[in-house]
Amino acid sequence: MGDFVGRVRESELLAARLDQAVAGHGQVVLIAGEPGIGKTRLAQEIAARAEAAGLPVSSGRASDDEGSPPYWIFHQAVRALDAGLPPALTGGGTESGSATARFEAFEAFAERLREIAEPCGLLVVLDDLHWADAGSVGLLVHLARGMSGSRLMLVATYRDTELGDRAALTAALAALTHEAGQTRIRLTGLPPADVRRRLELVTGRDVSADIAAEVSRRTGGNPFFVDELAPLIGADVSTLPGGVLDSVRARLDRLSEPCRELLCTAAALGDDLDSSALAAVTDHPVAAVLSALDEAGAAGLLTHATGWRFRHDLIREGARASLPAAARAVAHARFAAWLTDRSDAIERAAEIAHHWLTALPVGEPRQAMEWAERAGDRALAGLAWEQAADFYRRALEVEAKLAPGDRARLLLRRGTALLRNGDIRTAATLLARSAETARAAGDPYALGAVALAMEGMSDPWDTFSGEQLAAEALARLPDGDNPMRVRLLALQAGETGFTGGADGDRISDEALAMARRLGDAAVLRSALRSRQMARSGPDGVHERLGLGDRMLVLGAAERDDDTLLWGRMWRFDALMMLGRLDEAEAELAPMRQLVRRLRTPLARWHYLRCTAATAISRGRFDEAVTDTREGLRLIEGRSHESLVGTSVFALIIIDGLTGRGLVDVEQFEENDRNVPGFLVPAHGVHWARRGDVERARRLFRAAPGIETVPPPALLTALATRIELAAMFDAPDAAADLAARLRPHADLFVTGGASTLVNFGSARAYLGIALGACGRLDEAVNELRKGVAANDSAGTAPYAALARFELARILARRRRPGDGDEAAALCASVGSAAAQLGMAPLRGRAAELATALRGDPPSGLTRREAEVAAHVAQGLTNRQIASLMRISERTAESHVQHILTKLGLVNRTQIAAWAARQR
Repeated sequence: MGDFVGRVRESELLAARLDQAVAGHGQVVLIAGEPGIGKTRLAQEIAARAEAAGLPVSSGRASDDEGSPPYWIFHQAVRALDAGLPPALTGGGTESGSATARFEAFEAFAERLREIAEPCGLLVVLDDLHWADAGSVGLLVHLARGMSGSRLMLVATYRDTELGDRAALTAALAALTHEAGQTRIRLTGLPPADVRRRLELVTGRDVSADIAAEVSRRTGGNPFFVDELAPLIGADVSTLPGGVLDSVRARLDRLSEPCRELLCTAAALGDDLDSSALAAVTDHPVAAVLSALDEAGAAGLLTHATGWRFRHDLIREGARASLPAAARAVAHARFAAWLTDRSDAIERAAEIAHHWLTALPVGEPRQAMEWAERAGDRALAGLAWEQAADFYRRALEVEAKLAPGDRARLLLRRGTALLRNGDIRTAATLLARSAETARAAGDPYALGAVALAMEGMSDPWDTFSGEQLAAEALARLPDGDNPMRVRLLALQAGETGFTGGADGDRISDEALAMARRLGDAAVLRSALRSRQMARSGPDGVHERLGLGDRMLVLGAAERDDDTLLWGRMWRFDALMMLGRLDEAEAELAPMRQLVRRLRTPLARWHYLRCTAATAISRGRFDEAVTDTREGLRLIEGRSHESLVGTSVFALIIIDGLTGRGLVDVEQFEENDRNVPGFLVPAHGVHWARRGDVERARRLFRAAPGIETVPPPALLTALATRIELAAMFDAPDAAADLAARLRPHADLFVTGGASTLVNFGSARAYLGIALGACGRLDEAVNELRKGVAANDSAGTAPYAALARFELARILARRRRPGDGDEAAALCASVGSAAAQLGMAPLRGRAAELATALRGDPPSGLTRREAEVAAHVAQGLTNRQIASLMRISERTAESHVQHILTKLGLVNRTQIAAWAARQR
């Protein structure tokens, strides 16, 4: 390794971290810097220290060749430990390609490293992490998260100057920021004194301060650059070349022509220089190749510790850049052909695919496509989804004539890989293209496979409809019990039931019966999922709770975290609708453990959806906003518009309750344009709360009939329509809605699938509807039950809202004692709203209390009322000042007085208040 110069502080820090690891406090150290700065050398220094202390040490190095297999850096690292990767990560050992399988494989590997480290410690060095595949980076993050209490130390080096297109590494570095036992070291250039010492060590003679200073200036203190320039310096600094690439070219030029040509060819083909392979590629005898390698080694360009390789990546990059493009392509094609004829070709599929692809257009397109697909298949089987998706993409981009079946298959497989990695939006586009190709080929099995790829994730209102594809495939498949037929029936039944189709219940029964006959766990899971969706209306809530229990049993038997998560979520949704909020909240802890193991964006989004729904119900609005925004960040640009829309809608609901201004008008209008028709009235309620009563009225009148509402959204649709019917004095509509809601009065208003918000007891909305019909005694009775139910469930925000509605009905009824009770309710509501941060409700309660006392409606002066009217028109303080011929500061003071008097917090609430006064 040579003498180690400088880096005293960094070396001491690494030594301290090693001591901590040996003491049982696992450590991760990330060493970053530009190429040649000494990252690898520093890692070697701590490895030498560890070996001297008797610790086992292993190392792996990523390759910049795209043909390296998945998890290559860890393959190398475990060779010295006699501990191979789990079979699931090498393309075998699991029938499942799920996130659960990947988690279990990662955890098995982590546990093996912890066991090896337990006696006296273990140091694992991962070099050139910037070139590692996404699966390897994910495995590193998993290891880092499980190192607490272990004697394991991981040291990883990477170029922080090359992160622009390394999304996986960038995300991993962000994830590791919050992990305990993590240290980052960024190396910069050596100071001039260390540069001088290094020059003297390399040259073996004294170097003047002037020359050392000039070398330091030109190299920035980069040790590799210093070493490259050292042999070229003379007494005059003008003899130094202009840059390090110039120095590499100069050293290449001093080689014999055969040696130079072979070295440049080798640089194009990979890190390791195999004499037999180079002989085949260059048409030179092996003896001539060995002679050339010896010459390059003597020139200091190669090392020969465990085989010939370039002394540094920058030397290889310089040599590769010297080879013309056509010559590079020919070399790749010849190397690919040589590898293809080997007995271990299939194990080297990724490497072979890389060389065939890089050889284009000189090479053979068909070979490039076929090997890229084989490499993708092996990566997919090894749970390296990111690498699999990339190989399939490159196979599709090869300009080879693909049969429709081949194209459909490649599109399907790429879409599947992207789905497993959480990129639903891109996957849906690819699967739609695959379906078109399968349809054109007349292949019902291919069409069915495309439909099933999105099972549990397709969006009935988006461009990709699993139901339609399932129906097409079923019409062409032969009759009889078979797994594909069951799963397609299940998919069709689930989405039909979810969107309100008439046959969902019947088809899901058929699918479940066939699944029982087949006795296949995967098929049974599909059938249970379809039954849950088919029974997602309020009348199926108890059955859904039982289905959740059955899903948990199946998931435990199959050790499938994804199945277990769905079981937990189904129970959560059902318990929320039953008003058993404490039990629903108890589902969150086991759900969190499953999500941590699955580590997929969609799983975490679902978990955050549940935590936010719980937080809203409890009145923990800060927590709800945080979780909803995190969920939105996870899926924006990666998932259906409907998932993005639901997250935005959750913010809109919180905004309506708190008046915080969480969603601007543009976001609200964007959501308005994309929302399915049956959700339009829900937007109407919230437009009214923002002060745009006329828009709310138009949406109420334009809303499609309640019959069009899909079963899971029925309760929410009834509740929002009731609020609008009461707001716009529509007694006939209110009576109809009350009759539809009454059978479900003991439930809570929430969705039957993927609960977003629990709006409290249905009794309260039944009371509002009856009040809108003029049936005040019945309304009071139902509202009292609604208040009691909300109090019992522990949903303080909706208990306060129900009390306010009860106060309004009592104020209208005006029986003896009603006024006093209404006033007491207003005081209670105002206090609760203040404590919860529900400013709009606090303001409305204060208005009603004022009216009950017989005070002036608002307590505003004539001038303040005029300002409030201008605010409602959307005017700024400057515009109001100009119109009223007052100073802008005076206008601002008026607005502040209005907010204080009305108990409001922002201009939007003033606009809403002004609209109600009209």
